[in-house]
Amino acid sequence: MTMYPINWLSVLWGIAGGCLLTLTAASLALATRRQGRVARGHLLFAVMAASAAGIGVFEVLLANARTVDQYASLIRAVHIPVSLLVLSIPWVVRDLLGAGRTWLATLGSAVWCFALVINFLEPHSRIYDPITSIERVTWLGGAEFSLARGRTGPGALIGHAGVLLILLFVADAAVTMWKRRDPRRLFTLGGWLVISLGLALIHSMLVDLGLLRSPYLISVAFTFIMGGMALELVHEALRVPLLEHEVEVRDVEVAQLSRQAMLREISGSVAHELSQPITSILNNAEAAISFLDREPPELEEVRAALRDIAEQDRHASEVVAGLARLIKKDERQSEFIDPAEFVTEALDLAGPALRQAGIEVSVQLAEEPAIVRGDRVLLCLILLNLVRNAVEAMAETDDTRRRLDVRTEARDGGVEVVVTDSGPGVPAEHGDRVFDPFFTTRPRGSGLGLAVSRTLAEMHGGSLTMERGPHGLGTAMHLLLPASGTGYP
Repeated sequence: MTMYPINWLSVLWGIAGGCLLTLTAASLALATRRQGRVARGHLLFAVMAASAAGIGVFEVLLANARTVDQYASLIRAVHIPVSLLVLSIPWVVRDLLGAGRTWLATLGSAVWCFALVINFLEPHSRIYDPITSIERVTWLGGAEFSLARGRTGPGALIGHAGVLLILLFVADAAVTMWKRRDPRRLFTLGGWLVISLGLALIHSMLVDLGLLRSPYLISVAFTFIMGGMALELVHEALRVPLLEHEVEVRDVEVAQLSRQAMLREISGSVAHELSQPITSILNNAEAAISFLDREPPELEEVRAALRDIAEQDRHASEVVAGLARLIKKDERQSEFIDPAEFVTEALDLAGPALRQAGIEVSVQLAEEPAIVRGDRVLLCLILLNLVRNAVEAMAETDDTRRRLDVRTEARDGGVEVVVTDSGPGVPAEHGDRVFDPFFTTRPRGSGLGLAVSRTLAEMHGGSLTMERGPHGLGTAMHLLLPASGTGYP
C-alpha cells in the first residue's frame, strides 16, 4: 500500500474533502425536503460538491505521481469528476437562483464537452502535447509535489474557454439576482460560486500554461462556497419553522380578513336574515293588539305573541352582532416576491398531508417568471388552500391515480399559477358557484375556502378561476397575478 507524506498541503486537501462531503450530505438532505426545480437544484449541488471532493483525491495522486505515464493517466481520468462539476454548475444556478441565460450555459457546456472529447483522444490528456518529464517541486513549508513539464496543447485553451463561458453565465445570473433585489441568494449562492469558480479557473489556467509552479487546488477553491452554502442551509433550516409559526399567527388574521372581505357578498344574506324577524315582530305586534281589542281580551294569545316577539328580537340582535364582528381592522405587508417562493413554501407546509394521502406531486416552475408584489403569507395561504382542496378532492380517488400538478407560467404583464388534481372534478351544474360564499359540495365544508382565496387574489389585483383538468379529468385552478407595481394597495 502506497503511503503519501503528510504535510500541510495533504492536510489542506483532507480538510477540503471533508468540507465538500459534508456539503454533499447537507445538499442531499435538502433535496429530500424540497420538490420540483428546487429539489433538483439541491441534488445537482450535491453532485457538484461530491465531484469537487473526488477532484481532491486526484489532486493528491497527481502531487505524488512519479512517472510520465502515471501522471498522464491521472490527468486524463481527473476530467471525469471535473466534467461532472463543470456541467452541473449552470443547472444548479438555473434551479436554485432561477436566473442566467440558457444559451450561455448551453454554449459553455458544449465547448467543455468538445474539450473533453479531445482529452480522451490525446495520449497525455487535452492539456499536454505531450508531457516530457515529471519534476519534483518543493513548495512552501517543505511540501513536495509533482509537476508536469511539456508543451501545452490546444485542448487546454478550449477547456479554459468552456469554463470561462460558464463563469460568465454565473456572473450574468448574479447580475440578474441583483436587479431582482434578492441579496441573500445573490450572496449565498451566486457570489460564492463566482469566487470559487473564478479562483479554480484562474489557478488551473496558470498551472496548465506553466506560468505557476503549483499543484492543482480546484477542490480547495470550491471550499469557498461552503461559507455561502452554510448560510443557505441555516436559512433553509429556520425558514420553514418560522413560516409555519407565521402562518399560524396569520390564520387568525385571515379568518378576520375573510369575514371583512366577504361583507359585500353576504350583505344580501344578512338583509334577508334581518327581514324575517322584523316582519315576524310586526305581525305578532299587530296580532297582540287584535287579541287585546277582543271582548274579553285573549291574554294567552297576547302572551304567546309577546314571547314570539322577544324570540325574534333576540335573533335579530344576534344577526346584527355577527355583522359587527365581521368588521375588523387588518394590516398587510407588501413586498416583491418570486412566485416560486410562495409556491414552494405552500408545498412544504402541505407536504405531510400530501405524503399521508399518497399523492404524487409534480412541480414545473417558469424559468424566468415575472416578479409579483403582495403579502407573501397571504399568497402562500391561497396556494395552501388550493392544495388542501385538491387533497380532499382526491380522497376517494384510487391510490395509483392520485396526482397533483403545480406549475407557474409567465403571462403578459404577470404570472399564472395552475394547480391541477386528478380527482373526480366539480360537476358541470355547479360551475362558478364553487366560489360563492357558503357554497360547498362537501358535507363538512364551510363554503368559505375558495371564496376567501378568490377575494385574496382580487386584493392583489389578480383573479382565481377554475376549469376541468386535462382530458376532462380532475380540476385545474388558475391563479393569475399581475407583475410587480400593480394591483396591490
